[in-house]
Amino acid sequence: TLFLPAGPQPANGWPVAIFGHGATGSKDIRVFFFAAELAARGIATIGINAVGHGSGPLSTLTVTPTSGDPLTFPSGGRGVDLNGDGGIGADEGISAVAPRGIVGNRDGARQTVVDWMQLVREIEVGMDVDGDTAPDLDPERMYYFGQSMGGIQGTLFLAIEPSVLAGVPNVPGGANIEVARLSPVFRPAVGATLASRVPSLINIGGLVFNENMPLRDQPPVINTVAGALDIQQVFEWSEWVMQAGNPVAYAPHLRKAPLLGVPPKQVIIQFAKGDKTVSNPTATALLRAGDLADRATYYRHDLAFAARPAVPPPVGPIKDPHAFLIYNTIAPALVSTYGDVGAAARQQIAEFFTSDGATIIDPDGAGLLFETPIAGPLPEELNFIP
Repeated sequence: TLFLPAGPQPANGWPVAIFGHGATGSKDIRVFFFAAELAARGIATIGINAVGHGSGPLSTLTVTPTSGDPLTFPSGGRGVDLNGDGGIGADEGISAVAPRGIVGNRDGARQTVVDWMQLVREIEVGMDVDGDTAPDLDPERMYYFGQSMGGIQGTLFLAIEPSVLAGVPNVPGGANIEVARLSPVFRPAVGATLASRVPSLINIGGLVFNENMPLRDQPPVINTVAGALDIQQVFEWSEWVMQAGNPVAYAPHLRKAPLLGVPPKQVIIQFAKGDKTVSNPTATALLRAGDLADRATYYRHDLAFAARPAVPPPVGPIKDPHAFLIYNTIAPALVSTYGDVGAAARQQIAEFFTSDGATIIDPDGAGLLFETPIAGPLPEELNFIP
C-alpha cells in the first residue's frame, strides 16, 4: 500500500518511508494513520504485510470513494491456517507451533525483514506507480518507522539494511520472552505455554505462575518458590533460541558497532512510561545494548493520565500507553483526550525524515509530556498505572 503526496513530484521521485505495522495489523489498516503527516512534508509512505498478517492469500480490500461505487482489489494477505480450524487469525502464521513452539516468531520476524530488504531493492531499480515510465520514489532518500512489532522487527532491519538512511522504532523491546512475561497483556499466554508442558510447570494454579525473577538493579533473590527455577530454565531456553530475532542483539549495530558495509544509522527510539504491552525494562534493554539513551524519546503517560479527564466508555481509562503513536483512531473520545500526543510523536518522525535524520525535535516543545532525550537514568521499573 503506497501513498504519494499531492503536488509536483521532485525530479528524483518522492522520498519514501517504509512502515512496519504492529501485531494483528496489516498494510491496509495502520499505515493510514501516518500517511497524512508525512505527505504534508513531501514524503511518500509504503507498507507491506508482515509474515502471518493481512488474513489469507485470497483477502481483498474494498475502497469506498466519496462518489461512485465501491471498488474491491486483491489484498494479498500472508496469514496461514496453522491450527486447522478453517479460519485465519489476525497474526496466524508468524509464529511456529508445536512441537517447535519455542521458536516463537523468530523466523517470521526474520522473513519480514528480508521482505523489507527486497522492497528496498524494488524501490532502487525504479518503482513506476502512475505508468509515466519515470520512477516515483527516490532511492537515495529511504527511511523506516514501525510501531510495536514493527518497531521490534524494524530494529533488525535498520541494523542490516545499508540503503535506509534513518529510522524510528516506536515502543520496541526484547527479548521476546521478557516482553511476554512482564506484560499483563501477554502473561496469560505464557502461562498457557507453561501449563501445556508435560509435566505442567504452573506452580500457582490455573495459568498463574511465579518465576521469582528480580528486575535489573533489584537485590539478588534467594529462591524459595517451588518450581520457579524450572520456569526460569524454560525462559532461558526461549531467549537463546529466539536470539537471532531479538532486537536487543541487533541494537549495537545501529550505531555503536555497524556491520560491514552498513553505515551507522540515525535513529529515534520512542517509548512510553508504564507501557503494559512492551514494558519499560525491555525497551531499556535495547537502549542499553545500543548505547542509545541520547536517542530515546520518552512519553510520560503518567503525567498525561494524571492531568487529563478519563476517557469515557466504551474506551475507558487509557492505562496502557503502548499505542500512543496511533492516538488518532476513530474513537472520538480518545482523539479528543490524547490525540495531540500521537500527533506530536508523528510530527517528530516527519521532521526527522525531512531532515534525513539530522533534526530531532521535542514533540511537545517546552511541554512536560515528552523527554527528548530521556532525562535521568533509563527506567528499569515496570511503572504501570494501577
